[in-house]
Amino acid sequence: MANKSKASIKSELRQSHANYFDNLADSVSLFAEGQSGGEAINLDADTTLAVATHSVQVGKFVTISADAKTLTLPGVVVGASFIIVNTASDGSSLLTISPNSSDKFLVDIAGAAGTNNKDIILAKATQDQYDYVHLVGLSADGWLIQDVRGTWVDES
Repeated sequence: MANKSKASIKSELRQSHANYFDNLADSVSLFAEGQSGGEAINLDADTTLAVATHSVQVGKFVTISADAKTLTLPGVVVGASFIIVNTASDGSSLLTISPNSSDKFLVDIAGAAGTNNKDIILAKATQDQYDYVHLVGLSADGWLIQDVRGTWVDES
């Protein structure tokens, strides 16, 4: 199948499905063309993330290189999406991602049913630069771990 440009895909879709597919083509091509997916928000302290500041919905993703930091997710917003990238040099940074105390990761890193208020952890010993996690608010109960790179573990 021949590659089509974003403009030609949008033109074909616009003929039958108007703006809905126009917006879809914009978002798909952003990732397909190898772009970052938005503007990096660099954090260096423990932070509670916010949809209006740190999410894919507002064209952002989070980077962090500071050691021994915890990023806390807001209460689940269905459809909200966060990409968190550890930019520290290999083996130099412990990173903890914590759900809101009444939320969970629906399926934990080990593949089991999640538990409320249990973190996922990128251990310093196994951390590689650019390890990341992509989280999506899937239901009022918790977050879906959409994609992950690196060796993350569940809080015991």
